[in-house]
Amino acid sequence: MKRSSILESRRKSVSPAIRQKVSLSFQIVDRIHEILEMKGFQQKDLAVMLGKSEAEISKWMRGTHNFTIDTLVKIEEALGAPILEVYTKKGKEPHLV
Repeated sequence: MKRSSILESRRKSVSPAIRQKVSLSFQIVDRIHEILEMKGFQQKDLAVMLGKSEAEISKWMRGTHNFTIDTLVKIEEALGAPILEVYTKKGKEPHLV
């Protein structure tokens, strides 16, 4: 497939910080999908667990949602599984969030 030169020039102008943000957002969504699949749940089940509409969860799962720490904690509690790992200077062991 031939790529548009206009799109390519725009892609090149995206800052590394924005690329990293988008990448992390997609990794979070991929992890949530992984947990849902592991547990035999669907997005609508997550919506019920969180008291949200299916449409809102669907928007989140597109990979462009800016998850807050509060939202991530609620999702982790609802699914009973960690989404992120945080590494500290003190040790090499990850601390699950």
